[in-house]
Amino acid sequence: MPKSPPPRDDDDDDARAFAEAMRGARRIEGGPRRVTGSPAGSSRSASSKARAVSVQRGSRPPFEVERVGDVVAGRAADVSAEVLRGLRRGDHRPEARLDLHGQTRDEAVRAVERFVLRSRADGCRAVLVIHGRGQNSEAGEPVLRPALHEWLASAVSARAGVMAFAPAPPRAGGTGATVVLLRR
Repeated sequence: MPKSPPPRDDDDDDARAFAEAMRGARRIEGGPRRVTGSPAGSSRSASSKARAVSVQRGSRPPFEVERVGDVVAGRAADVSAEVLRGLRRGDHRPEARLDLHGQTRDEAVRAVERFVLRSRADGCRAVLVIHGRGQNSEAGEPVLRPALHEWLASAVSARAGVMAFAPAPPRAGGTGATVVLLRR
């Protein structure tokens, strides 16, 4: 009988995420059915619902994105909230860095996509993208940070292996940088 390979760390992450998502769930009598809308008496607050933004229309967006002022964080639909909380706490130390300073919006988006794909191929679990806080346009509005967040919350980044993203801890750049968690 062939031996099964030892469990991988990402298998443990997936198992924990699934267990957390299923906590409190119970089987519906009468077999499988599709449930739509939020359940009555949902525990999610109105302010939390207002912060959670579905990035893409459809039955299941690739990412749930939370915006609170300038702070933007997101996680793939199949990633637990605890994983995102850990990313915010700084539980994952970035293994690679990309600095976008001096690039145009389009150059930055292409660079991030290449960087994420290369980093994942190299086996990196977390990476840091430095985009700055400053005003990067004639209108005085930031350009790189919103472009990065838009790409990170897209189906393209989900296919590239992005699990979650959050502002970097203060020691790593704060809101001037974003930590990105990659699938293995």
